[in-house]
Amino acid sequence: MKTGHPPLAQVVLVTGKGGVGKTTVAAGLAAARVQAGGAAVIVEFGDGESGRRLLRRLPPKPIEHVAIAPQDAVARAATPLFGSALLAKAVLGNFAFKRFMRATPAVRELAMLECVRMVAAEHPDARVVVDMPATGHGIAWLRVAAQLRAFARVGPLYDLADRVCKELLAPGRSSIVVVTLPERLVLQETLELCHAMDRQVGVFPSRLVVNRYPVALPVEALDDARSLAATGEVPAIDGLLAEIEARNASLTEADASLREVLHAASITPVVLPAAPVDPTTAQVAQWLIAEAAA
Repeated sequence: MKTGHPPLAQVVLVTGKGGVGKTTVAAGLAAARVQAGGAAVIVEFGDGESGRRLLRRLPPKPIEHVAIAPQDAVARAATPLFGSALLAKAVLGNFAFKRFMRATPAVRELAMLECVRMVAAEHPDARVVVDMPATGHGIAWLRVAAQLRAFARVGPLYDLADRVCKELLAPGRSSIVVVTLPERLVLQETLELCHAMDRQVGVFPSRLVVNRYPVALPVEALDDARSLAATGEVPAIDGLLAEIEARNASLTEADASLREVLHAASITPVVLPAAPVDPTTAQVAQWLIAEAAA
């Protein structure tokens, strides 16, 4: 088992570019906590179908799954401000307030972060893993609480933003996990976004997960394929040889890209292997545990 990664906070915010597997990694982090004997909650925004699909095949001990819809988040976050859910619903249904919400989507995003904070408060002994929006949007979300706090200065909106800043986004309260792929350009963009997160949010990611890393084949596999190709006796061997050589070239490029892009980064990457089929959440959990990254 490997060591060297700092411990994760109670709340783990997982982000990354679209299509890199961040939802799978988020589910894997939750499952790893359960496999270690703890409790976990996975939070996602929207209808929650992605999370349900990934958690469906896990062993009996369940991971709690919370899907936060934007309209429900605003109502839930506003209830303490108005003293009752009924009053909050009445105010939120007002025509003028609906126009205000359309003009200021940041308030909706703040409400969704407040719901994450509330989930964490309701589950103090559980790891709360949040499947955040894609990286650029994720940074904007993480900035919104401080921006609205500075904008409001006093009043209920200020109190809400201040609570999110102090109880959810402050260093030590949450950890950020960024998921990327081993391609050079994607790695470079991801590392730039990590530094942007540090500058703009004040928190550098705790984990950089490099997903779908090419797996090396045994050296003898390439040698045997070349020997068979040289005989000309196996018609299909040329295609197999080309596939093996392409995989080796892909691994060589990935290794070079990782060294080039990350040699000066103040973070040790967590490398998860590429699989012939989509890995299960339990498999991803095992990989994360083996990397001492969960």
